[in-house]
Parts: sequence; C-alpha cells; structure tokens
Amino acid sequence: MSGPDARAERSRPGCWRRGLAALAVIAAIVPIAVWVLMRVPGEDWWATAGLVYAPKLQWVAVPTLGALLALMAWRGRLVVLNIAAVAFALFFVAGYELHSPTEPSTDRPVIRLATWNVYGWTEQRELVRDRILSWDCDVVCLQESARATFNKLLPGYAATVGGDLRVFVRGRITHREAPIDPLTGRRRLLIVDVETDAGPLRVINVHIPRAERRQATPRELGPLRKYIEVSVELRDRKFAELMAELPANGPIVVVGDMNTPPASRFHDLLSERLTDSFEAVGSGFGNTFVWRRRLPLMRIDYVWAGGGVEPLSHRIEPPRPSDHRPVIVELALPAADAVADAATDASD
Repeated sequence: MSGPDARAERSRPGCWRRGLAALAVIAAIVPIAVWVLMRVPGEDWWATAGLVYAPKLQWVAVPTLGALLALMAWRGRLVVLNIAAVAFALFFVAGYELHSPTEPSTDRPVIRLATWNVYGWTEQRELVRDRILSWDCDVVCLQESARATFNKLLPGYAATVGGDLRVFVRGRITHREAPIDPLTGRRRLLIVDVETDAGPLRVINVHIPRAERRQATPRELGPLRKYIEVSVELRDRKFAELMAELPANGPIVVVGDMNTPPASRFHDLLSERLTDSFEAVGSGFGNTFVWRRRLPLMRIDYVWAGGGVEPLSHRIEPPRPSDHRPVIVELALPAADAVADAATDASD
C-alpha cells in the first residue's frame, strides 16, 4: 500500500494515542477543578454546593482511570501526573487521613465517648444496648433516639433527653438545656454539663437535619436547585445557633450527626474554635453514613473538642442496626489545676 491511504493507515495509532492522552490530561485536571469549585464559590452557588454535599470517592476514580489511559497511550509523564492527581483527590478531596492514636501526659485524665445516630425506628433495642455497653464509654450521645424504647437504655448511667437527642454519662448531670428552634419548634441541640470521675465537661449533642422536612433528594433540576438552596440556608441558621452556644472557656465536646461533610464551609467555621477528632487522630476516610446500610459514603458524624480537651484516638464501628456508623473517641481532659485556673480567669 502506498500514497495517501498508506499514510492515513500509519497515522491511526498516533491519533488513537493522542486521544487517550487528551483524556488522561482531562482526568488529571478534574480533581483539582472540583476542589477549587467546592471552595470558590462553594455553597454560595447551588450547583457547587451540590459538589460539596455529594460523596467524594468518585473523584479518586477519575484520575485512576486517567493513569490507565496514559499507560495505554505510552505517555510516562501523564502516568506520573495522574498518579499525583490520585494522591491529591485522595487526601484533599476525599479527606483520607493517616494518623495514629496518641498517648496523654500522665497528669491528664482520660474519658471514652461515643456518638451514634441509632436510627430511631429500630426495634433492636437490645442490640443497640449491648453494642454500646461493649464499648465501655463514660459518655454516650445518641441521635434519633426520641422513642420511649430508649428510656433507661443504659443501666448505671445518668441520662437526659431533648428532642431526638440523648446523653448518658457515668457520673452526674449538673445542668441541661434543650433550646427550641423558633421556626420549627424542634430541639436540635442538647447542652449538658456533666461531672465524671475524670472531671467536669460540657457536652453539646447535635442533630442538624439535611432538610426542613423528610423528603427524598429531588431528581428534576428545578426542585433540586430549590432543595439545595434551602438546605444551605438551614445549615447557615443551625450552625449559627451552635456557634452561639460555644462557651468562651472550659472543657467542651460537640458531637453528633451534622449532615455536613468536611468540605463544607461550616466545617471550616467550627475548625476555628474546635478540633475535629478524626482530622487529629483518625485514619482512613472516616465515612459514617452508610448508603443502603452497605456502602460507607460520607463523613457527617463528628466529635469536636475544645477548651483544653485533646483527642487521643478515633475509631468507627460497624453500623448495624443503623445506617450510621458509631464513632468512639478517647479524650484527654485538662488537668485539674488547668480547669481551676480557667475558672479563675473567667470569674476575673
């Protein structure tokens, strides 16, 4: 074969490889573009707010596919570029962490705390109780636990309830508040001061809904846009209420189901005052919401520490019988003299 037909035949492999290389370049850029869009404009625009609240693991898959395409096109530099994009997506978009538990100083008391959205309509009360007791916690915070079946769930613990929130503590409850949302009439915060053997602690148990009322995520564009905009407005209001309840000093933990992923601006807002235990001592993706009770998709359940409270370890247990995985954290409380000094400074 000679002439134009021969030249066209020889050029086909080159075109095929150039096409694969172009797709590989796009795949490497996608995670960076997603990361930028989640921050600018982020939740200020409904479409990018959808990116913020969506699962993130797919953005790791895109450059992984790009690396395979670059390999097929025999483009070594593009393979390296996409591997770097995989690492970027893994740590900066999907929120993968690599930490180990830490040891407290000998003068600081340690407590173990659990938070769990137990799925309020479960009939498996005994399973819930037995699982919680097996963790041997000093403080247990539950969400979606309004039903009377959760009364006296944990023998030997002092308990209080507000809305669908409960706090159980080995020790005494010295103060309790459950503010009512003036717009919905519901209680979404349970604020409790507790006295444990390790010392005093303020616990704020939170359940921030993803929407004003129970509904499936719309699939049509118009209703979906409205749904996301209302959800962002709801979070604006609820996180403002939460921030207003944070004390100026003293040991505190804020825990619960916040229906808000780490990419959200609300996570940044809390990070200015408190420490996310998973980002401090967690490992892996930390996903707590389990889609169809099988696939962990998002990290929306948190333990935040402040006022001298230091996270030491963070682990996540299987979800059964809920669609949320419980979070168990060990925390070092401030030494007794540090608490006394803080109280003196506050009184002055």
